[in-house]
Amino acid sequence: MYYIEALFIKFSMIFAVLFIILGLVYGVEVFEIFVFTIIITVVGFVGDLIIYPKTSNKLATGGDFFIVFIAVWLLGLWMIENIDFSIVMASIFSALLVAAGEWFFHIYLTKRVWGKKETSHTTEHDEPRQS
Repeated sequence: MYYIEALFIKFSMIFAVLFIILGLVYGVEVFEIFVFTIIITVVGFVGDLIIYPKTSNKLATGGDFFIVFIAVWLLGLWMIENIDFSIVMASIFSALLVAAGEWFFHIYLTKRVWGKKETSHTTEHDEPRQS
């Protein structure tokens, strides 16, 4: 159940960012934003489950930035007709905002879904020593 909740949170965050950046700023249709969101959410969530536990929050957030940038750029070139704006700049803005949200999403995953303590460096900690 925690994974479904986490997936919904990730989907909502990505949709909100893409709707603001692509929809409100650049005028992309909601259907296209929805398709982008589904693809980015699925690929990113698989990465969160496989890569993030083995690396750090910094590396996982960088990976999410890269995924969003590439996905919005390539899907935008493929799906958006008559692009009258810089799809690269839209991809950068979208990736920056999603990556900022992903930083906190990874902390949520660690604490709520996996029940571990977390810092910005690592997800594995020993219990504090008792004196």
